[in-house]
Amino acid sequence: MTNREKEILELVKSNPFITQEEIARILNIARSSVAVHITNLIKKGYILGRGYIINEKDYVVVIGGANIDINGFSKGILKMKDSNPGKLNISLGGVGRNIAENIARMNINVKMITALGKDMYGEKILEHSKNIGIDMKDSIVLNDYNTSTYLAIIDENGDMAVALSDMDACDKIDIGFIKSKKKIIEKAKLCVIDTNIPEESIKYLVNNFNVAFFLDTVSTSKAKKVKDIVGKFHTIKPNRLEAEVLTGVEIRNDNDAKTACKILLEKGVKNVFLTLGKDGVICANKKELFKISIPEIRVINATGAGDAFLAGLVYSYLNNYSLRESVVFAIGASVITLSSKDTISDELSVENIKLKIKELGLC
Repeated sequence: MTNREKEILELVKSNPFITQEEIARILNIARSSVAVHITNLIKKGYILGRGYIINEKDYVVVIGGANIDINGFSKGILKMKDSNPGKLNISLGGVGRNIAENIARMNINVKMITALGKDMYGEKILEHSKNIGIDMKDSIVLNDYNTSTYLAIIDENGDMAVALSDMDACDKIDIGFIKSKKKIIEKAKLCVIDTNIPEESIKYLVNNFNVAFFLDTVSTSKAKKVKDIVGKFHTIKPNRLEAEVLTGVEIRNDNDAKTACKILLEKGVKNVFLTLGKDGVICANKKELFKISIPEIRVINATGAGDAFLAGLVYSYLNNYSLRESVVFAIGASVITLSSKDTISDELSVENIKLKIKELGLC
């Protein structure tokens, strides 16, 4: 859909009886141009014939963090309390936002609910989201907060020397704000939550909406937010340390990992994908419990692989994949990301994931 078509569709959504002349006047274009765009929207299935009836397609909602990542790389030995020559890299980040973009790249309609500051970083995230196909109109833009920002200084060995995280904007994704998005959330095919949002908001969501919830635990410290309600989630993807927090089981081997999965299933989780890095993934539901190995690959950038993995699970759920088919597809998505220098690979698509699965011999 072109940007002009998106503008016209929004006008039609707000007023299904709007005339082509009114649209032309609002957008300052010729009525004949509006007619062409309307015809294209009908052909593409966004508008159903006369009367401008909107075809509301199925969609996924992602509720979580969106931020800017700033990484500073020292050219030489890092000297503290001094100005160091180096390079700065600015990129879009945030677990929820990354998952949403990966979902969009799989041709799934996705709506993102997050909090941004009214600043240049917030504008950058909104602009990129519009271009990539993430619907951000249900997010909040705050006048008195900065867009969440993560700043890391990397030393000469490639290790993080120090970092600062300003994520206060996520606190505004509170229960009141969630209540205002009731219709959007309850109509979603599924809802992805990351634990960057307040604990109270997570609890309100899983206790008040009859939606399949997918969870990204983000980190061991933030996983504690959901320890007591983890059974409310349909699908979760913890790593070894996060699973230890959620279950109280020390995971030293595969048997321990399988025990942790069984505990999570007993709590009410439908699907568990316990990721063990290069050692593979333990997969479990009420019918199956197995481990799948990950083929050895050359890793260029490990950042973002988990976000692609969860997006792959979303795609699999929407397409009624089995547990094994789901983990294979998710691994394919994560391997493409691991092979990219960027957090989100431009090569990520359903077609390329399926090709990667064949290449790895996983099918």
